[in-house]
Amino acid sequence: MKAKEIFFSSAAAFFLTAAAAYYFLTYGVMVSEISYSGSKECARCHEAVYGKWKKTPHARALISATEAGLLKEKPDLDSRHLSIGETSSVAFAIGSHWTRRYLLSNKTVSPYLYSIAAGEFSDYYDENYKRSDYTRECIGCHVTGAALKPSGDGYETAYSEPGVACEACHGPGSAHIAMSDTSLIVNPRKISPEKRDMICMACHTNGYDKSGEYKFPLGYKPGRDLASYFTNMVPKPGQIKYNIQNRFDYAADNSIEDRKRQFEYWKYMFLSREGLSCEDCLDFRGAIPQKETSDRPFAKSVEKNKPEFFTINEYCMSCHASLPPFLQYASKPRGGEKISTTCDFINKNMELGEKNPGLSCVKCHRSESVHDHYHIIESVRE
Repeated sequence: MKAKEIFFSSAAAFFLTAAAAYYFLTYGVMVSEISYSGSKECARCHEAVYGKWKKTPHARALISATEAGLLKEKPDLDSRHLSIGETSSVAFAIGSHWTRRYLLSNKTVSPYLYSIAAGEFSDYYDENYKRSDYTRECIGCHVTGAALKPSGDGYETAYSEPGVACEACHGPGSAHIAMSDTSLIVNPRKISPEKRDMICMACHTNGYDKSGEYKFPLGYKPGRDLASYFTNMVPKPGQIKYNIQNRFDYAADNSIEDRKRQFEYWKYMFLSREGLSCEDCLDFRGAIPQKETSDRPFAKSVEKNKPEFFTINEYCMSCHASLPPFLQYASKPRGGEKISTTCDFINKNMELGEKNPGLSCVKCHRSESVHDHYHIIESVRE
């Protein structure tokens, strides 16, 4: 090892030891004892932020089998599983907006896909579902505080809280809660932009942990260097095909720059009209994505060399058409069609629409916080 490397390694060890000693002497708590407390503890002081977060897909990233919204399709799902000799029960569901997949009690992912928009199961079927293991493939990005805990002769994946909660982005909060000290919690606004993006890239890019067994960065915490926990990234389906103006170049070098480009591709695809499920974002089972043919996602847009996107209004109305004040329009068909993807309230009552086609929901309903709908604004297409 070179002298310079030895110096910096020694310096880093010194400062880490000094920081641990500082926390112990000041607060009587060891750094290793700082733990996850849960979002409800955070809500005691941050009630408004908690209320905004509860309305986001992050809060519903993992759905219990007994929660409302899953029960409606469960009888049909049960009959489908019985037809293929699958007797395992549904433990959790993933997906609360477009599509939904089911995590079974035997740790596999159900082969069936439910379309929330259509209110029925699609013809999608994962032929390799028996090879799946959601504790290694997906659970880490749908919970907070994923970690390994002893189980029998080995270990199993455990977590602090279902859903992508407060501590998923701010780090374990027990010391901050006990001492009311802001230096004991990660504030993404106060760390470098690169480290801040790493919090998002931990789940919105793909790869394996350092052991090569888990398809999420097991052990990573906000503020740390993601490269030390996440490696073996592969291109997302369509990333090479739709490399518009070389924005999403794939270098296959596991550099943070390469990961940034994949993160930009994810944001670019956020409002895509096409796509099915987990497999469209992740390298779900193999290290090399399958060749995209005419019957695979995104193939319809090959000639244009870019996918077809929802407008911002259409995306907003995919949820808000069934909520006040639009519910009255959605429940009363006009001209034989329901209002589902057009902001009729804006067009009719404000007399804008074609006179001002640039008007979008987010022009008026802007969020100042990532805890709300910020990700939609960030994904506006040029």
